[in-house]
Amino acid sequence: MNTDFICISQNKITEASGHFMAGKQWLSYRGETTVCQDEQGVLLLFGYVHNQDFNATPAYWLNLLQHDNEQLLAAANMLDGAYNMLLLNKSTGHCSLITDRLGCHRLYYYQSADAIWFSTDLAYIATKAGPSHFDRYGLMETLHFRWLTGQHSLIENVKKLPHAAVVQLQAGKPPAVEQRFGLLPARKTQADKTPEAHADAVQQLLCTNIASSVKQTDRVAVLLSGGVDSSVLLAICCQLKLNVIAVTPVHDNHSNPELETAKQFARELGVEHRIVPVKDDMLEPLFCDTVQRLAGAPRSHSAISLLYIMRQLAGEFDKVLYGEGADTLFGSRAVKHFTRRYQKHLKLKRLMRVLPGSELIARLLPSGSRLKKLADFDVQQDAISSIKLTLQPATDTALADDLRLDSSAILQQFNTDSAVFTNFDSAVRYVKQVVFSSDVVNHFFEMSRLADLYDLQLVNPFVCWPVMHYASQLPDEYYSGGDFVKPVLRKIGEQFYTPELMYLPKFGFPVPHKHWLDTSLNKLSRQAVKFFNVPDVWAEDTEMIWTLTGLYLLAVRADMAPCRLTNGAD
Repeated sequence: MNTDFICISQNKITEASGHFMAGKQWLSYRGETTVCQDEQGVLLLFGYVHNQDFNATPAYWLNLLQHDNEQLLAAANMLDGAYNMLLLNKSTGHCSLITDRLGCHRLYYYQSADAIWFSTDLAYIATKAGPSHFDRYGLMETLHFRWLTGQHSLIENVKKLPHAAVVQLQAGKPPAVEQRFGLLPARKTQADKTPEAHADAVQQLLCTNIASSVKQTDRVAVLLSGGVDSSVLLAICCQLKLNVIAVTPVHDNHSNPELETAKQFARELGVEHRIVPVKDDMLEPLFCDTVQRLAGAPRSHSAISLLYIMRQLAGEFDKVLYGEGADTLFGSRAVKHFTRRYQKHLKLKRLMRVLPGSELIARLLPSGSRLKKLADFDVQQDAISSIKLTLQPATDTALADDLRLDSSAILQQFNTDSAVFTNFDSAVRYVKQVVFSSDVVNHFFEMSRLADLYDLQLVNPFVCWPVMHYASQLPDEYYSGGDFVKPVLRKIGEQFYTPELMYLPKFGFPVPHKHWLDTSLNKLSRQAVKFFNVPDVWAEDTEMIWTLTGLYLLAVRADMAPCRLTNGAD
């Protein structure tokens, strides 16, 4: 799936395997691609699209690009997969690129005076940009969030294209983003339905997507964490009579609270369940390999064990099903807590409007008090807080002193159109889009990248467009109400499993990354502390050291000089 390179240049690139003339510029490329031509133009598909009814006719997409933005965005939203689709108009020479909705097929680029180079391989593009140095803005983002939101990469002078974008390309000029898509739809009034009716509708949409994305002849592995999302996907695969197994990793020196639940899910369906042991002595080479493949510190701690799982599935399976994204769409604790804070803030503001002197009292309250926080509640600041790294207070303070980051600049890079919060619904939608555009998209990038190493295709049924559209219309009581998150998905699960199993407490998918840093990765983490010359207080913070260790390995691979994040260690 990797794109060796794409180049839009004033000159023909000799090392390319394919060339087209685009007006007065050359479109050159090298790497695995699907090429489709007709009288109007050329379509190059790098990566893969799952949709079995995908229209690969250049004229179809070129007509949408020229005449109908609404239909273009609707067509792009419906595509599932990990791809970049490049379109060349033969009559005008215009070159357009459509990036995938979930950011699975990330493209980095470097712009010179007469060319612009693209590749999914950051290291390749870095060679075009000259000697490698850390990009200061990208480094700041990574230390605060451990992922990159906008156009920056970790390498100076190398940028990246946003996901879910329609981009115009021209030699020697920066890419021009014309449209973004993939936004969660605004809520529309709909007739009330019972939880069972909602569950039936979502189940049918999931069945349709999986049947469209997976052939009956495909060998399928479902990553079974023991939670709601993966168990529902596994059950639907069985309902569709697919050739499916369940896969769950188990780690040394770590009691996974969901392991027994995962085993019970597989037993109740009668599905083969492979338990993949991830040993401590595997961790250092696995971590190094993960950093190399992702070109950065892994955002998800579980990426290490997931790389090993992909290696075990290689050659035996075609597709891997993954339940990421369901939390944001069907019931996230983070979004649920946001809605409660926002509702309390609105009630307090209404009360303050009728109480004389309350505004003055609010200004005089201690800054750390709960009442003060509610009075000063801000949707954007709360959203940015929900997606930051969970750092220890001392580390957070030291980081703020050394590397300042403008939260508003971060938020402007997200794929969201809810800049003005006119009501409660738009504020909640904004928070969901922020989480989706950051955490969820970066999960998909990492998972797709790791799966692609072993010729495995990742299928993400919860984030197909019809399911996303339906989920965005769910009433609050079926998202954030009640004692359990994701009540609609649990209702689906009740059809396949004993209800007691579906309503057990869920703990997510924890991995023992702190244990890894203290043992298998300890040598690397100490080298990272020395390389970055960080204060001792940073070295005591698990999340900071995890990030710095990944950045250190990237720096070694790119032959970067030691980077001093502070003037001197404490």
